[in-house]
Amino acid sequence: MRENSSPARDCCNGLFDAFEFTRFQDAEPPKRKGVYVIRVHQHGTPAEEVREKAVGLAGSIGWDMADRFLCSRFDRLLKIGDCPTIYIGSAGTYAGSKNTLHGRYRELATRHTAKYPVWALLSSGWELQYGWMVVDEHPGAVEEALKERYQEMHGGKLPALVIR
Repeated sequence: MRENSSPARDCCNGLFDAFEFTRFQDAEPPKRKGVYVIRVHQHGTPAEEVREKAVGLAGSIGWDMADRFLCSRFDRLLKIGDCPTIYIGSAGTYAGSKNTLHGRYRELATRHTAKYPVWALLSSGWELQYGWMVVDEHPGAVEEALKERYQEMHGGKLPALVIR
């Protein structure tokens, strides 16, 4: 099911109009290089509560190293504000890279830096969308340009789940 509708609070002024969006869990991005976005389509449990529940679960493991690592990821949830865009990334950034949009999407289930916050949101009733744009040449440069434009529109801030 393809959903090209924008979230009601789209404050990014068409920054991602060239992207194809779909429900996060239903995404089937192509095995090509490009840029991708995760955005909120509908909020669930308040982000602060999602974080507290996730931090409590992480602490229950009883392994300080895991607790610190997971908490650093869950703290990103507190940066979610009014903008629906919560992550911007790219696939196939480096010369010779075999990484694809499909591969990066699959990494959100295994090893991606944003996986734990995304899981926490999805398990708390949030409806997310995964969007992508195929960029065969220099997807990393396109990602950086999008992040710069995003920051211009949002007072220098990056999307909530992005560190750099």
